[in-house]
Amino acid sequence: MELKKLSRMLCAAQISLLCMIPAAVNIKAQEPDPSIYEGLGSDYIFVYDSESGQVLCEKNPDERMYPASMTKIMTVLVAIEHLDNPDETVEITEEVTAGLIEANASIAGYAPGDTVTVRDLLYGSALPSGADASNALAYRCAGSMEGFIDMMNAKAAEIGMASTHFANCTGLHDDNHYSTARDIATLLAYAIQNETFAQIFSAKEYTSSPTQWYPDGIEMESTTWSAAERLGTDLPDLIGSKTGFTYEAGHCLAYWAEFNGMKIVGVNAHCDEDDIYSAGHITETSIMLERLHDYEKTVIVEEGQVLDTLTIHYSDHDETVDITSDRSIVLDMRKGNEPVITSTLADEASAGLNDGEVTGVIRIEKDGQLMFEEGIRVTVPKEVKFWARVKMRWNSIFHKNNGN
Repeated sequence: MELKKLSRMLCAAQISLLCMIPAAVNIKAQEPDPSIYEGLGSDYIFVYDSESGQVLCEKNPDERMYPASMTKIMTVLVAIEHLDNPDETVEITEEVTAGLIEANASIAGYAPGDTVTVRDLLYGSALPSGADASNALAYRCAGSMEGFIDMMNAKAAEIGMASTHFANCTGLHDDNHYSTARDIATLLAYAIQNETFAQIFSAKEYTSSPTQWYPDGIEMESTTWSAAERLGTDLPDLIGSKTGFTYEAGHCLAYWAEFNGMKIVGVNAHCDEDDIYSAGHITETSIMLERLHDYEKTVIVEEGQVLDTLTIHYSDHDETVDITSDRSIVLDMRKGNEPVITSTLADEASAGLNDGEVTGVIRIEKDGQLMFEEGIRVTVPKEVKFWARVKMRWNSIFHKNNGN
């Protein structure tokens, strides 16, 4: 880990530790608790606190996998960002629905000749995972499927989905349509910052505008919540989600939840790939959320807290300086025993002819698990007394001349 310099505050006899938590998704336990994975069969898992970036659980997070209908997170996001009026009407054409039945795609229920709103299409894509709604959004946004796919891939590149390539807007299988659990989590964390997106993907049900076959509108349910209700499964504090399934992708789920001061975003993928009617992804998400309820956002180090001390020996006196944190360090940690803060910094150092330095490491451990580590480099000011410096110089020359 890169060593951060400590700012010297000699007047106050204090040195502040500069150890800012990075915004990227790279803060994680060095030794993940194996119990958090117990009973989870998904091949790809990535769960983190989207506000701090702290990784809480991961399993093959950067291996290529097929995202199935989690793709529609990007479809809806791109549509929201490019269509200003949710009440604008869109006609469903033959082109929109062509081939969907043959591909065994999930649909919202729109038919050629229907005139529905952009809002209807957004909910139709998100809740029942309607490929018909997704296609309609694509053609409305870009005029062609190819153009919309280009928009999806451009957005992926913009937000840092470095291991993702979209080949369609629905998630139907294509060997050239792939992502990773980390990338999908990155996408969802980005998307839920959009108020409209968050509102749509957190809905449990929606009724569309009237259509030619459904004069009272099409009643839609979230695939996640309907599956959880069917199973009698609790999803504690889950706010929103998107399911996915193809035989190649297995069952998938991307979700977010908020509790104990944490904003959790998670993905599990390639679960129960042989059974279209299974719901292992729902069960595993329930298990994960229940286990994470044992965690809470915890202030480990307060701003200004003394982390260590260093005694500097000068020619005529000693000076002890405090190593303090210039900000709070906050981590999502399992409830229970207090964390232990340790430092490998030397207890003392001597001032020399020139400025020197002392290095060490600050570590935070909880129940024997390394949670945080940061390097320290402390500058030791040179000796300020003139005659003391002359003596040091003379001794240096003497030892050099004597071959020492």
